[in-house]
Amino acid sequence: MNSGSIWQGCLIIFLLLSFRSVGQTEDPKKVVSSRTTQTTGVATDTNRVVEDAPLDIAQNRGLFILTHDKKMQLRILGSVRYLVVYDDQPMPSKNGYRTTELDRESKGLSPSYYNGLNQTRLGFEITRQIGKGQEVFVRLETDFAGPNGYRIRHAYGQYSKFLFGQTWSLFSQVRALPATVDFNNPSGSITVRSPQIRFTPSERLFGMNVAISLEYLIPDVVIPDSFNIEASKILPDIAFRMDRTTSWGYFQISGVVPILSAKGGDNYLVIKPGWGVATSAVIDSWKGGTWYLQLSGGMAISRFLNDLSGNGFDVLFGPEYQVVTPFAYGGEVTYEHRWKPSLFSSLSISATGLEVIDFLQPTDFLYGYTIRTNTFWDIVDGARIGSELIYGVRRDHDLTATDGLRLNILVYYDF
Repeated sequence: MNSGSIWQGCLIIFLLLSFRSVGQTEDPKKVVSSRTTQTTGVATDTNRVVEDAPLDIAQNRGLFILTHDKKMQLRILGSVRYLVVYDDQPMPSKNGYRTTELDRESKGLSPSYYNGLNQTRLGFEITRQIGKGQEVFVRLETDFAGPNGYRIRHAYGQYSKFLFGQTWSLFSQVRALPATVDFNNPSGSITVRSPQIRFTPSERLFGMNVAISLEYLIPDVVIPDSFNIEASKILPDIAFRMDRTTSWGYFQISGVVPILSAKGGDNYLVIKPGWGVATSAVIDSWKGGTWYLQLSGGMAISRFLNDLSGNGFDVLFGPEYQVVTPFAYGGEVTYEHRWKPSLFSSLSISATGLEVIDFLQPTDFLYGYTIRTNTFWDIVDGARIGSELIYGVRRDHDLTATDGLRLNILVYYDF
């Protein structure tokens, strides 16, 4: 049995167990919104949900400016972030640790040291009352971690049940993320932002919140010159999410249908859908302890998995014009313990990989995993320091293993 079949079986079992848990949750009226209420003069629409990752700027921070009639509010938010990275070997990416970048040829070379400020953020939010109980909400947030520096993280508007713009994909498992210094989060996690049109109905399905979206995310494909085809995007991806806050934590299940398309000679059009399923949970355990769990799998979804994206794994091309959309998988388990209100630590184990493909080279990536531990300390209100140690292993198709060690330190202040 190959690794892809094993992970498909694990995914099915996890989904069945998760559905069983959903049926045992508390009264839906006790569900807590993921939106933190702002203590300002503008009341927020109950339909609005801002999905914050663990190290995002808190909703009660920023400069709030309110118009005289109290119908419009401007929030200016920002964060200055200083990152220190020390690797035991050269690694191309400094903001995020990727097992796909571990290179057997680089093992044994001199260590690498890096400082950077490109995780620094700046954002604006506008809330405008337009009627009784209704509002228009606009969010723009940027950082400097893009290929050329400046990068848009979020840029969207929301009215009633509709959202237009770029924010977290519904396939992402943001609320089940542990806090990490590493920008990419645990290796097997899904944290992707995409341009989208989203609809969130008020009605629940099986007692769970529901959302559906049409999203745009360019397929992760590298086409060899020998193939007389050209990748194109003619249809949006379709994604959905079902989630619920419970008495024991939080549960989410997401799905995506990525649409792959290409044009051949004489404008011959090929359309091939993929599929992906992901589930996650946050479980409150003993006092001060929290578990974070994620599991995902599918075909043509490598662009969503942090470690796999950017390597052309959505579609693989072999000899004799073979075209394969490999099964990709990812997962993570994290235990986080809060020692006191201003101090917490966590231990994570995560993995991601592809099924065995016969025509790939012995040195091509098969799977990777990381073990990481970190500690965060809130120095003063808004200021935090975090340190993280990551040990990663990459295993290729010939089963050769390459490992690497990274030490991260992040110091930041949210204003």
